[in-house]
Amino acid sequence: MFDNALVASRTTLICVVLVLAVSCGSTAPSSNGAASSPPVAAASPSASTIPVPALTGKFTSPTMGYSVKYPAGWTITLATQSWPLGHTSYWDTPDGDRLEGDGAGFRGTSQALAPGQSTAEWINQYIASSLPCGKREQVPVANEVGTIDLNDCTGMGRLGGRVFDIAVVSGGRGYNFTMEGRVDRGFFLAMLATVTFSSQDAKA
Repeated sequence: MFDNALVASRTTLICVVLVLAVSCGSTAPSSNGAASSPPVAAASPSASTIPVPALTGKFTSPTMGYSVKYPAGWTITLATQSWPLGHTSYWDTPDGDRLEGDGAGFRGTSQALAPGQSTAEWINQYIASSLPCGKREQVPVANEVGTIDLNDCTGMGRLGGRVFDIAVVSGGRGYNFTMEGRVDRGFFLAMLATVTFSSQDAKA
């Protein structure tokens, strides 16, 4: 014969476990079956598996209309040409500024949008030409939102390692920032967090 108090106690315990299992489960799937996620990543840099050096140097591009902080001791190579519309810009082509040191590097370049071209049109055109790989995501860059199109991919340039790439528009100019070599997402976001735009000063 069962003790009525014991049965009631066990029934209550089972109900509590079931409620917790439902409320503490994984992220609810969206209508297409995939887990939902926010469209814009958090503004703060993620934890880096590579120690990020102190970003004590500041570089202001004389032609591309931006500035960025970087690790002291890195070598700077200035862009010597403009970045024409419709052309792909690579790591060592002379249409971008390069900051390099300790097997890692940061590259920046920009171009004026075509007359009447929207921000979305320019970014979509850039991404279509860049052979994107990895998870595409949006992150803040200064007071704008950029789209990462190469996200922790195998570096194919001179520095090898990993590569991260972002396209962003500010003040009527399209900007492209890339990191390659001994880098990770945390390092990339840490440097992006120091970028400021001055499109009015661009000369390329």
